[in-house]
Amino acid sequence: MNKLGLQDKMRKFWKKNGGCYLFLIPAFIGFFVFSVYPVVYSLFLSFTDSNGARFTEIGLFNYRQIFSDDLLNGWATISNSFWLTFRYALMCIPIGLTLSFFLALLLNSAVKGIKVFRILYYLPVLIPGLAMSIIYADMFDYPGGIINQIVVSLGGKAVPFFEDPGIIMPWYMVAGFFGLGGNMIMWLAALANVPKQLIEAAKIDGARGIRVLFSVIIPMCTPIIFYNLINSVITSLQIFDTYASLGVGPEESMYFIVILIYRVGFESYQMGFACAVAWMLFVVIALLTLVMFKTQKWVVYLDEES
Repeated sequence: MNKLGLQDKMRKFWKKNGGCYLFLIPAFIGFFVFSVYPVVYSLFLSFTDSNGARFTEIGLFNYRQIFSDDLLNGWATISNSFWLTFRYALMCIPIGLTLSFFLALLLNSAVKGIKVFRILYYLPVLIPGLAMSIIYADMFDYPGGIINQIVVSLGGKAVPFFEDPGIIMPWYMVAGFFGLGGNMIMWLAALANVPKQLIEAAKIDGARGIRVLFSVIIPMCTPIIFYNLINSVITSLQIFDTYASLGVGPEESMYFIVILIYRVGFESYQMGFACAVAWMLFVVIALLTLVMFKTQKWVVYLDEES
């Protein structure tokens, strides 16, 4: 009786929801084929000596090589790439989050025509990052880019912006600011949810300007600050498209970790070692994310009623 009842419930369930699951099947297939399978297969490859066409199981050799004294693929090269990547993140994240926040404050006003400016600032997000980086590279190209043409027309000398290791890092950082619009939209959503009553109460208590910003607005926006911070950390540590279009300077000056993975895997055909480094990057990002989640309760305002 129970078995028949269960079968009857299952029949009714599929009759009611079967169509929805049929539409979800293609998405699930795509997710497993293009996301889950490559991740699992890369973990397997990290324990092999593979060139992409064949492989030989070698256990933990690739992971030991990461911490070895090998001049090409040893710890010196890996740590240098991680340092350059972290340095880029430390330069880019604070400035990017701060600029996008104050930009959102300006665009949160009720001035006539403000929606047009919101759209204009968000437009770069809709354009693929690689395309934006190529446009950016053409603007600052040496010696024929439009910026250098302006410099020369004013009597100056063309500047090799992307070839001087002393100045190339700031240009990578500036190129990364094309994504400000994404953070700006999140800030605008957070600002829209700040209760007006709290701001009015603060003003009644004598708070003005900066005091309202730091005592009311920013604490109420901490959930979005936390989200934007995590998203920015993950994105910055995976920088690739900017380098793909601007990486014309000396190799040793801009050897980011994802570029190292790409070159080892697709130029040196050491797929196994490249996968091992990729999983090391995954562990680093996962640990940073875990630490940020653990500190969330101390820095993020959460409404207890929710």
